[in-house]
Amino acid sequence: MASSYENDLRLEEMGTGEQIGSWGTTTNTNLSLIAEAFSYQTEATFDANANKEVTIQNGQSDKRRAFYLKVTSSATLDATRTLTILPNTVSKVIFIENATSGGQSISISQGSGASVTIANGKTKGCGLDGGGSGAVVHDLFEKIDLGASATFNGGAFVTASSTDTLTNKTIDSDSNTITNIVNADIKATAQIDATKIADGSVTSAEFQYINTLSSNAQTQLNNAYSSSDSNLTLQNVNEVRRGASATGIKNETDHIEFYVGSTERATLDNSGNFTADGNVSAYSDLALKEDIYQIENALDKVKKLRGVHFTRKENKSKEIGVVANEVERVVPELVNEHEDKELGTVKSMKYANTVGLLIEAIKDLSKEVEDLKNGSTN
Repeated sequence: MASSYENDLRLEEMGTGEQIGSWGTTTNTNLSLIAEAFSYQTEATFDANANKEVTIQNGQSDKRRAFYLKVTSSATLDATRTLTILPNTVSKVIFIENATSGGQSISISQGSGASVTIANGKTKGCGLDGGGSGAVVHDLFEKIDLGASATFNGGAFVTASSTDTLTNKTIDSDSNTITNIVNADIKATAQIDATKIADGSVTSAEFQYINTLSSNAQTQLNNAYSSSDSNLTLQNVNEVRRGASATGIKNETDHIEFYVGSTERATLDNSGNFTADGNVSAYSDLALKEDIYQIENALDKVKKLRGVHFTRKENKSKEIGVVANEVERVVPELVNEHEDKELGTVKSMKYANTVGLLIEAIKDLSKEVEDLKNGSTN
């Protein structure tokens, strides 16, 4: 009967009656291979930037038989590469260290079953189940229970039920959920960005405005804009008044209403027409004026002006008045200029101020009439 290598260490099993007189050599080799199975080995397993299959050799020294295998590479890996350990019928425990170049993970497989991924620079205990084409590689420490009294480097393990304090540790928030955090758990100097609060729509700068509040924000608004005495109430976006029926301004669809108390006293429509239910006056006190002198040749100036009918372009309304550009050439003091968003610089009339000119013009005309009367009498 010929020798076979069906055992998990791939040792030579001599057949009955085989190797008479030389079986000692085979036995010594097997003992060496058993010792190798408990050894630490290093091998440049990946000789190319690609997946790799390796087979534990029968009856001869092979680093993959070792208990601890440091896997290196002569090529730089640019992605996770798979190391398949054959034969797929071998059942064994092996610690594998990923020391490959390129910073990539490696995946340990034996068949079509589950594999174990080892991050670069890390080591995992792998259990090859030798299940044939569907062989599975198990992560031996994935579900290990070390017990309540277990320590690591002299320190206790932190478990699901531990109450230990972590110092200088980083917790990956994407892979962990931290619950039951209360105010006392947050460091006083922690700077939490405002965009991480609620729906994230408030910026840190906006959130910091709260720092200027001296009391409840609504209370301050009420004190500033609403009371029963002299402060304003913001009724809604269309009305600013001291109260629901008090002095203020109300915005309607096509005009603005001005209230004194509960009574509407004036309106300004969307054509710019201002209407008041009382007199509209301007300051004209002597105390406000200087360099006062009488208008001369008033009648001659009035005779150079013309009154016109016209149609206002904006709303096609029929009106009468004067043309400010013409008036400016005769009496520039009656004309103002201002900037219009659409028209640019436009001229406007001081219609109320024409009263002074007309008074003096009437006086000039009256004198002429008197002179005519006196002349006809003589």
